[in-house]
Amino acid sequence: MKSDIHLVCFDVDHTLLTDQQELTDKTKQTIFDLQARGIKVIVATGKNLAAVQPLVDELGMDDPLIFVNGCLVQYRDGRVMLHEELRPDLTRRVLELGDRQRMDMMLYFVNDTVVKAGGIFNSALDKYGGPAPRVVEKWQDLGKELDHVLKIVFIHSDDHRYLEEMNEVLRKEIPQGIDLCFSLPILLEIHPAGVSKGAALKKVALTLDIPMKSIIAFGDGENDLEMIQYAGIGVALGNATPTLKAAAAYVIPSNNEEGPADFLIEYLNLH
Repeated sequence: MKSDIHLVCFDVDHTLLTDQQELTDKTKQTIFDLQARGIKVIVATGKNLAAVQPLVDELGMDDPLIFVNGCLVQYRDGRVMLHEELRPDLTRRVLELGDRQRMDMMLYFVNDTVVKAGGIFNSALDKYGGPAPRVVEKWQDLGKELDHVLKIVFIHSDDHRYLEEMNEVLRKEIPQGIDLCFSLPILLEIHPAGVSKGAALKKVALTLDIPMKSIIAFGDGENDLEMIQYAGIGVALGNATPTLKAAAAYVIPSNNEEGPADFLIEYLNLH
């Protein structure tokens, strides 16, 4: 029953926000209306908390939130509920293979991100907001910090084939211990095996004592797949990948058309 919905989970980029990184008035009001009904609203994003702090503060999201594709479940005040890291030997192997392929990479830690000097990462993700990454001359400069990497992201904004090649190299050279996904056409993400937004959503739901049938989840990218499959009602936006649309219970208008807000208003009779 529609009245049984107790949790709504949004991906952030290209789902909750428009392509211009805007939270529309209708979407914001819809979230407030959900919260007024006692329905919990959370985000599940590939970003870390620092990158979305203003958003989650504005929306008053006080329940556990999902960051770094499920490597972190964290409250907006910084408290950590779940923390998953890449094995240090696998981190170093991924970096070695990435450098060999001359790929640009970004490393995610709990509180910040790190890139190597001279790469396009320094500006390629500017439109997605958040603090600027820390820059090092070489990965070894990070020392023991390399033991605490959550995920590694490869970027190539010119030709997706370079990322496809990198994907094949990683799958061949590191057959166990990591999972890979394309969160955007220009991004290939590597995180610990078994980690996903879906696995993290399950942990959040168990913590909040909410059954999966009482969850609606919205997404657009490959990194939203497990989340869409876990939720009782998985919703893909019109701008989503074909894979995500095929897995979803509903396909709705895009993020730029306020698809999620209109769906929730109608589905839950929020008028």
